[in-house]
Amino acid sequence: RSMNSFLIIYLIILLFEAILSTILKYAWQAEEKWDEPWYNEKTEHERNSSKILRFISDFLAFLVLYNFIIPISLYVTVEMQKFLGSFFIGWDLDLYHEETNQRAQVNTSDLNEELGQVEYVFTDKTGTLTENEMQFRECSINGIKYQEVNGKLTPEGFSEDSPDGNRHGLVRLFGFPTINHPRWKVFYFRESIKKTNPKHESEFLNKEELFLKAVGLCHTVQINADQTDGADGPWQANGITSPLEYYASSPDEKALVEAASRVGVVFTGISGDSMEVKSLGKPERY
Repeated sequence: RSMNSFLIIYLIILLFEAILSTILKYAWQAEEKWDEPWYNEKTEHERNSSKILRFISDFLAFLVLYNFIIPISLYVTVEMQKFLGSFFIGWDLDLYHEETNQRAQVNTSDLNEELGQVEYVFTDKTGTLTENEMQFRECSINGIKYQEVNGKLTPEGFSEDSPDGNRHGLVRLFGFPTINHPRWKVFYFRESIKKTNPKHESEFLNKEELFLKAVGLCHTVQINADQTDGADGPWQANGITSPLEYYASSPDEKALVEAASRVGVVFTGISGDSMEVKSLGKPERY
Protein backbone atom coordinates (compact mmCIF):
# COMPACT_ATOMS: atom_id res chain seq x y z
CA ARG A 1 0.00 0.00 0.00
CA SER A 2 2.84 2.37 0.80
CA MET A 3 4.46 1.54 -2.52
CA ASN A 4 1.26 2.35 -4.41
CA SER A 5 0.80 5.60 -2.50
CA PHE A 6 4.35 6.72 -3.28
CA LEU A 7 3.96 5.93 -6.96
CA ILE A 8 0.71 7.91 -7.16
CA ILE A 9 2.35 10.91 -5.48
CA TYR A 10 5.35 10.72 -7.81
CA LEU A 11 3.05 10.47 -10.83
CA ILE A 12 1.08 13.55 -9.72
CA ILE A 13 4.34 15.51 -9.26
CA LEU A 14 5.52 14.41 -12.69
CA LEU A 15 2.29 15.47 -14.41
CA PHE A 16 2.26 18.76 -12.52
CA GLU A 17 5.83 19.58 -13.54
CA ALA A 18 5.22 18.63 -17.17
CA ILE A 19 2.07 20.79 -17.39
CA LEU A 20 3.72 23.70 -15.56
CA SER A 21 6.79 23.55 -17.80
CA THR A 22 4.64 23.47 -20.94
CA ILE A 23 2.66 26.53 -19.77
CA LEU A 24 5.87 28.37 -18.86
CA LYS A 25 7.32 27.58 -22.28
CA TYR A 26 4.41 29.25 -24.07
CA ALA A 27 4.52 32.17 -21.61
CA TRP A 28 8.23 32.55 -22.41
CA GLN A 29 7.54 32.41 -26.16
CA ALA A 30 4.82 35.06 -25.95
CA GLU A 31 7.46 37.57 -27.02
CA GLU A 32 8.52 37.27 -30.65
CA LYS A 33 12.23 37.48 -29.92
CA TRP A 34 12.04 34.35 -27.79
CA ASP A 35 9.52 32.57 -30.01
CA GLU A 36 12.01 32.14 -32.85
CA PRO A 37 15.56 32.85 -31.72
CA TRP A 38 18.27 32.83 -34.35
CA TYR A 39 19.62 29.51 -33.15
CA ASN A 40 16.26 27.71 -33.30
CA GLU A 41 14.15 28.95 -36.15
CA LYS A 42 10.89 27.09 -36.83
CA THR A 43 10.25 25.24 -40.03
CA GLU A 44 7.28 25.98 -42.23
CA HIS A 45 5.57 22.81 -41.01
CA GLU A 46 5.99 23.86 -37.37
CA ARG A 47 4.53 27.30 -38.04
CA ASN A 48 1.40 25.83 -39.71
CA SER A 49 0.82 22.99 -37.19
CA SER A 50 -2.09 23.00 -34.78
CA LYS A 51 -1.48 24.68 -31.40
CA ILE A 52 -3.21 21.81 -29.61
CA LEU A 53 -0.91 19.25 -31.23
CA ARG A 54 2.11 21.40 -30.37
CA PHE A 55 0.96 21.63 -26.75
CA ILE A 56 0.54 17.85 -26.53
CA SER A 57 3.94 17.33 -28.17
CA ASP A 58 5.64 19.73 -25.75
CA PHE A 59 3.83 18.14 -22.81
CA LEU A 60 5.06 14.67 -23.82
CA ALA A 61 8.57 16.04 -24.30
CA PHE A 62 8.63 17.42 -20.75
CA LEU A 63 7.14 14.15 -19.51
CA VAL A 64 10.09 12.25 -20.98
CA LEU A 65 12.50 14.86 -19.64
CA TYR A 66 11.21 14.58 -16.05
CA ASN A 67 10.55 10.82 -15.95
CA PHE A 68 13.53 10.29 -13.62
CA ILE A 69 11.27 11.52 -10.79
CA ILE A 70 9.79 7.99 -10.64
CA PRO A 71 12.85 5.97 -9.56
CA ILE A 72 13.19 2.57 -11.19
CA SER A 73 15.52 1.60 -8.34
CA LEU A 74 12.53 1.86 -6.00
CA TYR A 75 11.34 -1.56 -7.19
CA VAL A 76 14.75 -3.09 -6.52
CA THR A 77 14.87 -1.49 -3.08
CA VAL A 78 11.42 -2.77 -2.19
CA GLU A 79 12.27 -6.29 -3.40
CA MET A 80 15.38 -6.30 -1.20
CA GLN A 81 13.31 -5.08 1.74
CA LYS A 82 10.73 -7.86 1.20
CA PHE A 83 13.48 -10.47 0.95
CA LEU A 84 15.15 -9.32 4.17
CA GLY A 85 11.77 -8.86 5.86
CA SER A 86 10.89 -12.49 5.19
CA PHE A 87 13.62 -13.56 7.64
CA PHE A 88 11.68 -11.92 10.48
CA ILE A 89 8.80 -14.35 9.88
CA GLY A 90 11.17 -17.27 10.43
CA TRP A 91 12.57 -15.62 13.56
CA ASP A 92 9.13 -14.91 15.05
CA LEU A 93 8.70 -16.92 18.26
CA ASP A 94 4.90 -16.64 18.00
CA LEU A 95 5.07 -18.67 14.78
CA TYR A 96 7.36 -21.36 16.26
CA HIS A 97 5.84 -24.86 16.64
CA GLU A 98 7.29 -26.59 19.69
CA GLU A 99 5.80 -30.05 19.07
CA THR A 100 7.62 -30.51 15.75
CA ASN A 101 10.51 -28.13 16.56
CA GLN A 102 9.85 -26.18 13.38
CA ARG A 103 9.80 -22.49 12.67
CA ALA A 104 7.75 -20.70 10.04
CA GLN A 105 9.17 -21.27 6.56
CA VAL A 106 8.88 -18.52 3.95
CA ASN A 107 8.86 -19.90 0.41
CA THR A 108 8.32 -16.55 -1.33
CA SER A 109 9.53 -13.04 -0.59
CA ASP A 110 6.05 -11.70 -1.36
CA LEU A 111 4.55 -13.48 1.65
CA ASN A 112 4.76 -10.53 4.03
CA GLU A 113 3.26 -8.27 1.36
CA GLU A 114 0.36 -10.68 0.83
CA LEU A 115 -0.24 -11.09 4.57
CA GLY A 116 -0.25 -7.32 4.93
CA GLN A 117 -3.24 -7.11 2.59
CA VAL A 118 -5.39 -9.44 4.74
CA GLU A 119 -8.13 -7.53 6.55
CA TYR A 120 -10.65 -10.27 7.40
CA VAL A 121 -10.32 -14.00 8.01
CA PHE A 122 -13.41 -16.13 7.44
CA THR A 123 -13.82 -19.80 8.26
CA ASP A 124 -16.58 -22.37 8.21
CA LYS A 125 -17.40 -25.15 10.67
CA THR A 126 -15.17 -27.75 9.01
CA GLY A 127 -11.50 -28.38 9.66
CA THR A 128 -10.25 -25.37 7.72
CA LEU A 129 -8.37 -23.82 10.62
CA THR A 130 -8.51 -26.77 13.02
CA GLU A 131 -6.67 -30.04 13.38
CA ASN A 132 -8.83 -33.15 13.01
CA GLU A 133 -7.67 -35.89 15.38
CA MET A 134 -10.03 -38.88 15.36
CA GLN A 135 -10.00 -41.59 18.04
CA PHE A 136 -11.75 -44.95 17.98
CA ARG A 137 -14.34 -45.24 20.76
CA GLU A 138 -16.75 -48.11 20.07
CA CYS A 139 -18.34 -50.14 17.30
CA SER A 140 -21.26 -52.47 16.69
CA ILE A 141 -20.58 -56.00 15.41
CA ASN A 142 -23.52 -58.26 14.64
CA GLY A 143 -25.82 -56.07 16.72
CA ILE A 144 -23.57 -56.04 19.80
CA LYS A 145 -21.73 -52.92 20.94
CA TYR A 146 -17.98 -53.27 21.53
CA GLN A 147 -15.50 -50.95 23.17
CA GLU A 148 -11.71 -50.90 23.20
CA VAL A 149 -10.47 -51.58 26.72
CA ASN A 150 -6.71 -51.79 27.27
CA GLY A 151 -6.09 -52.75 23.66
CA LYS A 152 -8.83 -55.41 23.62
CA LEU A 153 -12.18 -55.36 21.85
CA THR A 154 -14.63 -55.92 24.71
CA PRO A 155 -18.44 -56.18 24.64
CA GLU A 156 -20.10 -53.33 26.46
CA GLY A 157 -20.65 -54.27 30.09
CA PHE A 158 -17.66 -56.64 30.37
CA SER A 159 -14.45 -55.68 32.14
CA GLU A 160 -11.46 -57.38 30.54
CA ASP A 161 -9.21 -57.99 33.51
CA SER A 162 -8.92 -61.79 33.55
CA PRO A 163 -5.29 -63.07 33.35
CA ASP A 164 -6.08 -65.55 30.56
CA GLY A 165 -7.55 -62.97 28.25
CA ASN A 166 -6.79 -63.07 24.54
CA ARG A 167 -3.40 -61.43 24.05
CA HIS A 168 -4.19 -60.47 20.47
CA GLY A 169 -7.07 -58.19 21.43
CA LEU A 170 -10.24 -60.16 20.61
CA VAL A 171 -11.66 -60.66 24.06
CA ARG A 172 -12.57 -64.06 25.44
CA LEU A 173 -16.13 -63.96 26.70
CA PHE A 174 -15.52 -65.24 30.23
CA GLY A 175 -17.47 -63.79 33.13
CA PHE A 176 -20.89 -62.19 33.17
CA PRO A 177 -21.98 -58.63 32.58
CA THR A 178 -23.63 -56.54 35.22
CA ILE A 179 -27.24 -57.54 35.79
CA ASN A 180 -28.61 -54.07 35.00
CA HIS A 181 -27.06 -54.00 31.54
CA PRO A 182 -29.71 -53.85 28.78
CA ARG A 183 -28.09 -56.70 26.82
CA TRP A 184 -27.04 -58.96 29.70
CA LYS A 185 -29.36 -61.75 28.48
CA VAL A 186 -27.60 -61.78 25.11
CA PHE A 187 -24.21 -62.13 26.78
CA TYR A 188 -25.50 -64.75 29.16
CA PHE A 189 -26.83 -66.72 26.18
CA ARG A 190 -23.46 -66.51 24.47
CA GLU A 191 -21.70 -67.67 27.60
CA SER A 192 -24.02 -70.66 27.85
CA ILE A 193 -23.49 -71.60 24.20
CA LYS A 194 -19.75 -71.41 24.62
CA LYS A 195 -19.79 -73.78 27.56
CA THR A 196 -21.92 -76.31 25.74
CA ASN A 197 -20.54 -76.06 22.19
CA PRO A 198 -17.09 -74.53 21.54
CA LYS A 199 -17.88 -74.35 17.82
CA HIS A 200 -20.28 -71.46 18.38
CA GLU A 201 -17.58 -69.47 20.17
CA SER A 202 -15.37 -69.59 17.08
CA GLU A 203 -18.31 -68.42 14.97
CA PHE A 204 -18.76 -65.37 17.20
CA LEU A 205 -15.03 -64.62 17.14
CA ASN A 206 -14.94 -65.12 13.36
CA LYS A 207 -17.51 -62.36 12.94
CA GLU A 208 -15.46 -60.03 15.12
CA GLU A 209 -12.31 -60.89 13.20
CA LEU A 210 -14.11 -60.46 9.87
CA PHE A 211 -15.26 -57.01 10.94
CA LEU A 212 -11.72 -56.00 11.88
CA LYS A 213 -10.36 -57.36 8.58
CA ALA A 214 -12.87 -55.22 6.70
CA VAL A 215 -11.76 -52.19 8.66
CA GLY A 216 -8.09 -53.07 8.07
CA LEU A 217 -8.50 -53.54 4.31
CA CYS A 218 -11.11 -51.03 3.09
CA HIS A 219 -9.15 -47.80 3.17
CA THR A 220 -6.52 -45.67 1.41
CA VAL A 221 -4.08 -45.55 4.34
CA GLN A 222 -0.35 -45.69 3.62
CA ILE A 223 2.55 -46.79 5.81
CA ASN A 224 5.72 -44.85 6.50
CA ALA A 225 8.24 -45.87 3.84
CA ASP A 226 11.02 -46.24 6.42
CA GLN A 227 9.07 -49.06 8.08
CA THR A 228 8.65 -51.14 4.92
CA ASP A 229 12.31 -51.88 4.32
CA GLY A 230 12.78 -54.64 6.94
CA ALA A 231 13.48 -58.20 5.82
CA ASP A 232 11.08 -59.73 8.36
CA GLY A 233 8.18 -57.52 7.43
CA PRO A 234 7.35 -53.92 8.07
CA TRP A 235 6.12 -54.44 11.60
CA GLN A 236 9.44 -55.80 12.88
CA ALA A 237 12.37 -53.62 13.86
CA ASN A 238 15.49 -55.45 15.09
CA GLY A 239 13.36 -58.42 16.03
CA ILE A 240 11.11 -56.30 18.28
CA THR A 241 7.52 -55.59 17.37
CA SER A 242 6.94 -51.87 16.87
CA PRO A 243 3.68 -50.10 15.97
CA LEU A 244 3.41 -49.00 12.39
CA GLU A 245 3.12 -45.34 11.52
CA TYR A 246 0.13 -44.77 9.26
CA TYR A 247 -0.55 -41.82 6.97
CA ALA A 248 -3.94 -40.98 5.45
CA SER A 249 -5.73 -38.03 3.91
CA SER A 250 -8.77 -38.95 6.00
CA PRO A 251 -8.30 -38.91 9.79
CA ASP A 252 -11.32 -41.24 10.07
CA GLU A 253 -9.62 -44.00 8.09
CA LYS A 254 -6.38 -43.57 10.01
CA ALA A 255 -8.13 -43.88 13.38
CA LEU A 256 -10.00 -47.03 12.31
CA VAL A 257 -6.90 -48.76 10.91
CA GLU A 258 -4.93 -47.92 14.04
CA ALA A 259 -7.72 -49.28 16.23
CA ALA A 260 -7.83 -52.53 14.23
CA SER A 261 -4.06 -52.91 14.55
CA ARG A 262 -4.24 -52.45 18.32
CA VAL A 263 -6.79 -55.24 18.76
CA GLY A 264 -5.14 -57.81 16.52
CA VAL A 265 -5.64 -57.12 12.78
CA VAL A 266 -2.58 -55.17 11.60
CA PHE A 267 -2.46 -53.67 8.12
CA THR A 268 1.14 -54.25 7.00
CA GLY A 269 1.17 -52.65 3.55
CA ILE A 270 0.40 -52.97 -0.14
CA SER A 271 2.40 -55.25 -2.44
CA GLY A 272 1.49 -54.84 -6.09
CA ASP A 273 -2.23 -55.46 -6.40
CA SER A 274 -2.45 -57.13 -2.99
CA MET A 275 -3.03 -55.84 0.53
CA GLU A 276 -1.35 -57.58 3.43
CA VAL A 277 -2.58 -57.88 7.01
CA LYS A 278 -1.56 -59.83 10.07
CA SER A 279 -4.69 -61.27 11.65
CA LEU A 280 -3.99 -62.43 15.20
CA GLY A 281 -0.32 -62.81 14.25
CA LYS A 282 -0.93 -64.74 11.03
CA PRO A 283 0.05 -62.97 7.78
CA GLU A 284 -2.68 -62.91 5.14
CA ARG A 285 -2.86 -61.42 1.67
CA TYR A 286 -5.95 -60.15 -0.14
